[in-house]
Amino acid sequence: MHEAWTHHEVWVFECLCCEGSWDEEFRVRHSGDGHGNAAVIYERQGQPCTTPWMDRSCPTCGGQNVKALSATHGRHDDLPIARSGSDVAMVFHLRRMHAW
Repeated sequence: MHEAWTHHEVWVFECLCCEGSWDEEFRVRHSGDGHGNAAVIYERQGQPCTTPWMDRSCPTCGGQNVKALSATHGRHDDLPIARSGSDVAMVFHLRRMHAW
């Protein structure tokens, strides 16, 4: 049986040309093949896409010089969401597999 889990990530993008910034939400699917190999698939608006830090252009000026920051390192000052018991169990499972 292959293990898989999904979570959402918010990334903050900053254009270094026009100094604009915007957020994008990604659905991230992690899966394993049972042989120790892992795959990560990013989706934006239900469609598979490249990783957030690759091939970004500014929606305002079209500039290609864009910096990507995960929301934990970006401009958001929100409190983190409390973890459920299943999330904690997943972390311990990953540590037992030496994947974390």
